[in-house]
Amino acid sequence: MLKKLGLFFLFSLLATSLAWPQERDFDPKNAHYIWPTEASPYLTSTFGETRSAHFHAALDIKTWGQRGYEVYATRDGIVDRIAIGPTGYGKVIYLKHPDGSYSVYAHLLSFNDKLQQMADSIRFAQDYQFEIDRIVGWKNMEVKQGDVIGYSGASGIGPPHLHFELRTPSDKPFNPLLTNLKVTDTIAPQILGLSIEPLSARSSIEGNNDIYTQRVWGKKDHYDFGTVEVSGPIGLGINAFDQSNDVHNSYAVYKLSMSVDGQELFKSRVDSFSYNETGQMFIDRVYSLLENKGDGYQRLYTADGNSLSFYSKNNSRLNLKPGTHQVSIRASDYYGNTTTASLTLKVDDNRTLHASKPKSNQSINTENILPHQWSWPGDWFMLSEEQLGQLTIGTQDSTNFIRHRDGIAVNLASLDNLYMDIPGMSPVTFRRIQPDSWSVISSANFQNFATFPKGTVHDTISVAMSVKNADKDSITLDILPEAYPLKGAYQFYIRRNAPLQDTTKRSFYKYDRKHNEWDLVPTDFQEHYIVGNPESLGSFALKRDTKPPQLYNPHLTQRPDGQWLVMINATDDLSGIDYNHAKILVNGVRGIAEFEPEDDRFVYYHPQFEPAASIEVEITAYDKMGNCQHKTFQLEHAAKK
Repeated sequence: MLKKLGLFFLFSLLATSLAWPQERDFDPKNAHYIWPTEASPYLTSTFGETRSAHFHAALDIKTWGQRGYEVYATRDGIVDRIAIGPTGYGKVIYLKHPDGSYSVYAHLLSFNDKLQQMADSIRFAQDYQFEIDRIVGWKNMEVKQGDVIGYSGASGIGPPHLHFELRTPSDKPFNPLLTNLKVTDTIAPQILGLSIEPLSARSSIEGNNDIYTQRVWGKKDHYDFGTVEVSGPIGLGINAFDQSNDVHNSYAVYKLSMSVDGQELFKSRVDSFSYNETGQMFIDRVYSLLENKGDGYQRLYTADGNSLSFYSKNNSRLNLKPGTHQVSIRASDYYGNTTTASLTLKVDDNRTLHASKPKSNQSINTENILPHQWSWPGDWFMLSEEQLGQLTIGTQDSTNFIRHRDGIAVNLASLDNLYMDIPGMSPVTFRRIQPDSWSVISSANFQNFATFPKGTVHDTISVAMSVKNADKDSITLDILPEAYPLKGAYQFYIRRNAPLQDTTKRSFYKYDRKHNEWDLVPTDFQEHYIVGNPESLGSFALKRDTKPPQLYNPHLTQRPDGQWLVMINATDDLSGIDYNHAKILVNGVRGIAEFEPEDDRFVYYHPQFEPAASIEVEITAYDKMGNCQHKTFQLEHAAKK
């Protein structure tokens, strides 16, 4: 019996392998695609561009700020998956093609009639559910190349455009320009600036141990960065963009290369990546410049933890001998249009000096020395001598203090379990966190701690922790450095004070300095600890949210496809809208309460909704702490009077 089962399993595997094309047999050039929309032949974004937390996996096609253009199946196939949601891809269709590859059409206004009816029936059957994500390939719904499968929109994220994505049989996105699809492009990339990063506490760039940036000058196809004085190991990066004919949108650069003294040391080409690698965008770019300034400097070296397949040459961390060295940088688009830049590096002997811990009685503004403001790449931080003199650091070893022209770098790489007293904070502890093992850091009083699972960080770094209990209801903590990207979530455990009994509507929140707002952190109140589950480092506070959402500005609108909708603006001051529990009735008929977070509004959707002369809108909405707001509005439809 076991032998028969084994043979059956073997034959099943063989049949499956014969029925489905294998990844190694797939070649984008072997399939013929048509352009996926009537909207335009122009792009707003290209493959591999920087996004808020990932690489862009598609071409974005311009729809001129309008919704409702026809979207076509670019090849024969079956509908494999449909999804609807408030963020990400919004309303999206996944087609599977005969060679096992996929095409994806996202941010749609709506689906074609057949798919829309199927999506609506699923949502109405599941208690008017807004979000769905369904594998439907088993239904074998065939589409032919050129069939209308939906209409362009702005769902998930705006402004209006079509996100057109191609994936291999193993679900890896690849550049659609590798196929027969083309755009008109005779314009070479442009270079805006240069970055030089110190890669050790002893590195120096123009006398400083901080990231150096410089604007560029030169003519259209060649730029000159002049001469920069450096010492120690450094990494280069450039801020560059591309364009195509007849539109003004800025795109990512397809190819980058760097040579030093005539020898090519770095070469990258963005053809494909895996979804489990897409977060490495943070370390493919200079993260602190991206986070603090929004500038997408691309590194011309691979940072620790970078396993992307973009790079064909990578001997690119520069630790050059004293003297003058010539650097040449090339940036090219997919069609071979190329721009070059030159840089002279004047490399001095590494003359950084050990310095004793500065002592200072000078009164300075201690707000300027809070750790979230430090230049802190993970292994050291740098402050002026006056600022450093305000700190009490649990080491006096002079080799850990390295003097530069503009300040002193404190080398953290050899300092584990470090204690520091910083004005304006409770005692701060530092701990080395390892990428390949479980790590933990505790507060100075050992009452609180944070745990980092294996794989949370890209490389070994020093993390700091400080916890302050201002009163029975107030807890704040810092887990730093803030400008360091993580690969995954971690947990912090804060000891519950005896007076803190009422945890109703409480949670931890992370402070978003860029937007001056608080973001909810999943929080669990246990018997002895309050446990937070953040996905980034930063500053956190325990807060109570008792204020319900605000509902206002109801109005009637009609989509380009003819569907009538009622929209109601909804905002919440702290925890955010919980759209999953919203309920909307129009003239007593319940519809689906869709939510558009970019526009802070609910949308009443019902496929049979036709407005009457008088319209009563009844809405119940919740925030993520369960605070409820119920309102009734009266509207009039003038065309029906």
